[in-house]
Amino acid sequence: MKKLMLLGASLLSAVVLAGGARAAGTDACGKPITPTKQIQRLSDIAEITNVSSSHEYYHGALMHQAEIENAWSKREDITWTNGTDKYANRTSLWKFYVDNLKNFPHKGALWYHMLTTPYIEVAADGKTAKGIFMSFGNVSGEMHAGQPMSQWTEEKYGMDFIKEDGHWKIWHLRTYVEFYVDVNKLWTDSRNNLAAVDTLALEGKNPDGSLRAGVQEEAGSTFYGVKPDEKKIFYPGYTTSRDPQYNPAIPKPYCTFSQVEAY
Repeated sequence: MKKLMLLGASLLSAVVLAGGARAAGTDACGKPITPTKQIQRLSDIAEITNVSSSHEYYHGALMHQAEIENAWSKREDITWTNGTDKYANRTSLWKFYVDNLKNFPHKGALWYHMLTTPYIEVAADGKTAKGIFMSFGNVSGEMHAGQPMSQWTEEKYGMDFIKEDGHWKIWHLRTYVEFYVDVNKLWTDSRNNLAAVDTLALEGKNPDGSLRAGVQEEAGSTFYGVKPDEKKIFYPGYTTSRDPQYNPAIPKPYCTFSQVEAY
């Protein structure tokens, strides 16, 4: 018993030092913050960190079906949104993320998306959570007409999580894409940054500012080939004329998910 009490005290200290627990008082639902709630919150954050990281490990191994089955919510309203495309339900996400991967050449694929700087806010009612991350990585393999390519990528993540049957699952995933650029080119040149090209295309402009006819498909559509449920500029790709983006914002304490906006 003494060892358990010491362990509990250590866990509470870790929460406080990490900024995970707010000062003694009431939570966002107006209920007292107890040691039991603080320890539960620490446990929730650890599991949420694991499930969000599992997305990257499955994705890097091209095990998308296993990811959806093991790491995602069973709800029909799961979503995936990137800089220009949104897949707004389970059927669309499955077609985009699972079915079309079967036609993609796996040999030589090397996809690394590292999740860093996590900031996770668990709802006071303990049923949902919001998390944001930064990510730098690379994408390589035969992605364009069978031609091998190597790219750097930088983006941010916003994720909503929901607790199902006592375990945390991904509910909504959104990537705020800064750039996808060949490793031998500069992302400060908008013509090289696929995320900037996508943004400028939807604005009806070429990277040089001239008008563009039509809308370019999202960069990944050359191998996924699925039309999104919604196409618009959800997040502008990086250009040297763009202001720094505080988006996604650091999530604030909340009581229930009805009080916040989904990613």
